Amino acid sequence: LSSAYFIAMSTKFACSFVFLLPSLFLAGCADASAMLPEPCAHPDASIHSDDPEVEVYFGCGCFWHVQHEFVVEEMTKLCRTGSDLTARTAYAGGTHTQGGLVCYHNSMGKADYGQLGHSEVVSMNVPVSAFGSFAKKFWELCPKGVRRDVQDVGGEYRSVVGLPGGIHSSLMPELHAAATAKVLEGKGNDADTLGTDAVLVYDTTQFPAHVAEKYHQFHDDMLDQYGGAYHALRQFADKTQCPGDQSWPFFIS
Repeated sequence: LSSAYFIAMSTKFACSFVFLLPSLFLAGCADASAMLPEPCAHPDASIHSDDPEVEVYFGCGCFWHVQHEFVVEEMTKLCRTGSDLTARTAYAGGTHTQGGLVCYHNSMGKADYGQLGHSEVVSMNVPVSAFGSFAKKFWELCPKGVRRDVQDVGGEYRSVVGLPGGIHSSLMPELHAAATAKVLEGKGNDADTLGTDAVLVYDTTQFPAHVAEKYHQFHDDMLDQYGGAYHALRQFADKTQCPGDQSWPFFIS
């Protein structure tokens, strides 16, 4: 591995630790205006309640702010709240796991998602008829496939979408409808997409999402604080077997 990789990994790990502390211990000091919206009373008429749900994922740089945006989308478009919210930070797009485990960078080097070829994503379950709305939100977050946190570099931050069937999914027309970048088939373990004007599409069967550590769920972004109500949603997230969840139980109970 190159020295650049270890520099990037160390920087990101340090940022994670520094920004973890405010979200866990200083939630009461967050901007009072950073409040979650009220969930809608009824889903939009275009969303059919008897539709089957589909698991998808989206990634565009650091997954913290991406999760927040899709939580808001679930609340305002699907009327979900509390334990019904499905958006979770996760890792996807790699061809390997370590005994089924994929984890954030850690001092043990255990199942490191970057070394295993994965990127940061947010997975969720949505009705098929709602996918177009969520795809539109993705393109708003990832215009031309460009992430807002361009200081994060490497394949871990590539722009990706996960669909059942991948590039051949029946959901591709909805993804294309609002697309502002080239949509290409992801092969696995792909390099960074920054500067390529492209978004990679993975088949969720071949490249499933691996839910990230509990301490990475409902987390403030490095630029934005989301408030105590948002942080409280972490109670609905599960701990993983990754070192971050097992070594810091007092952070994430």
